[in-house]
Amino acid sequence: MFFKDVDRTAPKSDIKDALLNIAAENGELLSKSRADALADKFKRGMFDPMLARFIQYSDPVGEEATRRADKSKAASVRALAA
Repeated sequence: MFFKDVDRTAPKSDIKDALLNIAAENGELLSKSRADALADKFKRGMFDPMLARFIQYSDPVGEEATRRADKSKAASVRALAA
């Protein structure tokens, strides 16, 4: 997962707000000053391991649901083609 609505061209304040929201949704603790520093690094294109925690958040339930939906869709396409 990455920022769905934010990229490097966004204002730094939007990136900071997105980081704070992602952290809150994931139950992570993130101070406003740390979010500001991470947003600054993101804006400048710099990698930070702390930032990676938010960017690369794993969603096993969502990933499994996606796999099942893809498998179901593929089966429907095969059935139509037969």
